[in-house]
Amino acid sequence: MLKLLVAVISLACLVAANSNNAPTFNASKTVWDCTLETVGDKPCEIALVVEPFMSMTYYDIIDGDRKLVGYRARYDENGSLVLVSTTRRPSNEDRLHPPITVDGEFRPLITVNGQMPGPTIIARENQMLHITVYNELPNVEGISIHWHGMHQRGTSAMDGVAFISQKPIPTHESFTYKFKAFPNGTHWYHAHSGAHRTDGLYGALIVKDDMLSIYSIVDRPEEHTLLLMDWQKDPSIDLFYQIRSSLGFYDDEYTAFDDTKALDNTQVAPIPFWSGIINDKGRHYNKSGQHNFAELNRFNVTENMIYRFRLIGAQALYAYKFSVENHLLTVIATDGNYIELIEDVHYVIVNTGERYDVIVYADQEIRDYWILAETLEDPNLEDPNFYNSIMNHKAEAILHYEGATQHFSNPDVSRTWSCSSQTCYYVNCPYVPVNPNINCTNVEKFRDMFNTSIGNPKLDKNLTTFFYDFGFDGENSTRGSSVDGINFRFPSDLPSTNAFRADVCPGRGCDHNATNHCTCTHVIDISRVKQGDALDLVITNSPGTKPPDNPESSHPVHLHGHSFYVVKVGYPDYYPNGTYKSPNKDIECIVEKSGDPCEQFITVETETDGSFTRLQTVRWKGDMPPEEVLNRDISFPLKDTVIVPYGGYTVIRFITDNPGWWLLHCHIEIHQLEGMAAVVRESGQGPSCTRPQVWLVVMVAILMSIFILMG
Repeated sequence: MLKLLVAVISLACLVAANSNNAPTFNASKTVWDCTLETVGDKPCEIALVVEPFMSMTYYDIIDGDRKLVGYRARYDENGSLVLVSTTRRPSNEDRLHPPITVDGEFRPLITVNGQMPGPTIIARENQMLHITVYNELPNVEGISIHWHGMHQRGTSAMDGVAFISQKPIPTHESFTYKFKAFPNGTHWYHAHSGAHRTDGLYGALIVKDDMLSIYSIVDRPEEHTLLLMDWQKDPSIDLFYQIRSSLGFYDDEYTAFDDTKALDNTQVAPIPFWSGIINDKGRHYNKSGQHNFAELNRFNVTENMIYRFRLIGAQALYAYKFSVENHLLTVIATDGNYIELIEDVHYVIVNTGERYDVIVYADQEIRDYWILAETLEDPNLEDPNFYNSIMNHKAEAILHYEGATQHFSNPDVSRTWSCSSQTCYYVNCPYVPVNPNINCTNVEKFRDMFNTSIGNPKLDKNLTTFFYDFGFDGENSTRGSSVDGINFRFPSDLPSTNAFRADVCPGRGCDHNATNHCTCTHVIDISRVKQGDALDLVITNSPGTKPPDNPESSHPVHLHGHSFYVVKVGYPDYYPNGTYKSPNKDIECIVEKSGDPCEQFITVETETDGSFTRLQTVRWKGDMPPEEVLNRDISFPLKDTVIVPYGGYTVIRFITDNPGWWLLHCHIEIHQLEGMAAVVRESGQGPSCTRPQVWLVVMVAILMSIFILMG
């Protein structure tokens, strides 16, 4: 009978998954505004259909349905879309679905409701959302969607991480995510399975509030939300395989790629820049500096009005510095959390996973102005072997004043801010600039606008503190992306199962004396921390024994299920010219038996017959944190994604008040795929059945069992 009950419950869980009858949709509906479509407590019902497309392709529309029968297009020198001459032509060009142009080049992509990015979802805070996702990607592994910025309090099964909070959605199946839109702010949704995110499976999720309504600030997220992306010539998984195989990039440039560097001489990216896009449009530049005449997006404003622009970092790996020609910005929020205003800003640096809300004052002459998102690469390190010039490593759009008659299509370098003749103000640098003409307000200098309390923890030596290193320790190969020397491997089943427990790493770290590489499901168990207490997570980015003349990259680290306080950022030491010199010395790693410094900057235990022996320990130097870490008087900023500088560290503090299994990972797609991730187990078990309305499923199963027993 017990087996029968288990079988009934399993069947009920399967029934709770939606059978797939993918709806038809209006591909011109770029916004799903739940604030208008529902009233009272009624959930907002949303349908997202995930499908394969080709960019620069017209698709047939027959009897109102879009068919995946395509006809290639290109831009001519006038910037007009034209069909590529082929022997196969559509019978009626008037009924064709217009192309998703992206960067004006032809390649496969993933769409949501026939768009890339997917439609912007707008909701009220605490509004219930029912979002049904239909997987129409043929013959591929399943998909899942993470609602980046949503805390998922009480709904951890809806977090959208494959094999952590849910089983992937199989091909031609669907799944309904049910959760409250909380907290308010600028958020987004994206795939959390394979490399689907950076091939197009993402979109904006805006949870509105009335904070700015009394200040006459125009807040139209349906018009002024900008998703920034570094777009590649090839699908993301193909590029990942090329990196792992140490192959070159692009068919006509079959050569290895020398990493480009930022101004501090740290690595920017291991993949050459191809194109930058803002929302669904951008341009590709060739080696000669000529673009392909692709169309750019225009963001409309009216003279003397004040606008809220929402910036979302959706990139695969390149950080962008964002600016608007002739318009100084005011930064008001990050990752959905308001901060004390940072005014007169020239550049805001947005890493992948981060969001920034800025105020734009439309107080300039009525004409068009450039919106630019430029990479952080040092332009002095130009290499003739680069596929295109660093000067063209940017995404572009246009700020259009109503009534403007002057339009332009070619960027002018002189239209960007010149920091050689004036002081430029930056926000969110991943390093400490030494250029006297650059003044940067980094994240540790942000202050929460509402002076939010961090609870009442005992902020002394006894504060629970965990140290974890995000870097390239372990095996010295392209698989080196790790947390404490461990490549994260997604489990074969959910956390409540025996299969999950079998996949979990056997202890803290790996014994690198026994093996130079470790791959398993890395769990950071914080369940012993009392619920409601504060916890400090010190994320280091140590170079280990690597030579200082070849520094690697900073990491944007994202924690699911929480906003955290950014307590401190520790930067490395720099040479007088501002380049990386040596790692920060606030933290040390000690070999337990000898007291010598560690070769790998990670805490390591070894397991023998079920008991664990500590081999080496990472800790505060002198066993006490810097004074700033113990300070409760500072209104630390709240974020959910933060940069960890190379050779430095970042201290994040969060309250353990949201039980579940939460992924902690680098948001650079390549690093995450390689294994720079861990899962945080917080105060209890996660869900055992991740379908919607689990309680109803279980009740139905029990009643059915009783009915069977009664004969």
